[in-house]
Amino acid sequence: MKKLCYFINSDWYFLLHWKERAIAAIDSGYEVHLICNVTDQKNKEKLEALGLTVHDSKMSEQSTNPLVFVKDIYSAIRIIAKINPSIMHCITIKACLIGGVFAKIKNIKLVLSFVGLGRVFSSDNMKYLIIRRLVASLYRWIAKREGVFFVFEHHVDRDVIARLTGIELSKTAIINGAGVDTQYYIYKEEPENKIPVVLFASRLIWSKGLQDLVEVKKTLESEGCYFVLKVAGIVTKDDPDAMSDELISKWHNEGYIDWVGQSDNVKLLIEDANIVALPSTYAEGVPRILIEAASVGRASIAYDTGGCPSIILNNKTGYIVARKDINDLTKKLKILLENPSLRQRFGHCARESVVKGFCSSSVIQLTLKIYSSL
Repeated sequence: MKKLCYFINSDWYFLLHWKERAIAAIDSGYEVHLICNVTDQKNKEKLEALGLTVHDSKMSEQSTNPLVFVKDIYSAIRIIAKINPSIMHCITIKACLIGGVFAKIKNIKLVLSFVGLGRVFSSDNMKYLIIRRLVASLYRWIAKREGVFFVFEHHVDRDVIARLTGIELSKTAIINGAGVDTQYYIYKEEPENKIPVVLFASRLIWSKGLQDLVEVKKTLESEGCYFVLKVAGIVTKDDPDAMSDELISKWHNEGYIDWVGQSDNVKLLIEDANIVALPSTYAEGVPRILIEAASVGRASIAYDTGGCPSIILNNKTGYIVARKDINDLTKKLKILLENPSLRQRFGHCARESVVKGFCSSSVIQLTLKIYSSL
């Protein structure tokens, strides 16, 4: 039996975005292993119940400390060598670098997935500029072999990496995000909320743009346009970009947001909302929350960042706003808030778009095809 080994930062992220592909690989006859940082024993139990063998990397997800990175390399290499996989599928930068270098040296078939380029490729901070040059050089070296494939969620990221590394486009593929089960995220008509509900569901880091929505809410309320800003999120305290618990509580107590915490039922939150907003400046892949919102039939609004324009077709399924243009974000959100019929039209178009290009079955099929080609 061929061994497929996923290597990723964290267990919760794999559960959210990758478990369907892992299950499909098991059903296709692969022995599937997962190397990740186990943040919650319950997550490990869920993954093992699905048939995966989970290995705790204890890897630091955010640290750029060289000594920590050396520790992570040593730990990961010991695990990979013990598994001895036929195919490595690495996701997120640190996993791609460690797994990619090991796979090249040991001549293991390799898939590298770019789920957004993150801070390394989007920040102008000198630290990240230096890291970017080193990372690009390693990608270029890894790409110069047979049996390696680079997977992106949208063309913008592929163009950036291709320009920096010179990888052959024949070694790349575009897969539209994590996909969504359109039979689970079925279309639902908007609820008749007395005050419209705008949902923000994301990691609570500054670059996801929650603070911009709070500013928009303040402005619109001064104009007599009211909405409930419902916020669900994952708190990432070790992230240098993390928002503080104190600030979230303050906004909640002052009535600027309705903080519901981390949710295990995002589908219900989407169904109860009228609009989904993600004014992120983070170098996104194709955000799952926007795919799920479109599948349920909700109009969405986001900044022109990463793969957001791939799922939100401007003025057809929602609005794409220029990055950090809070004035236009305010204007476009007000249009959506005051026009239920427009939201309904956008929602119908969004559902059609997801069924055609973002359903999980096509994502799974394309991923398994890559494994077969290797």
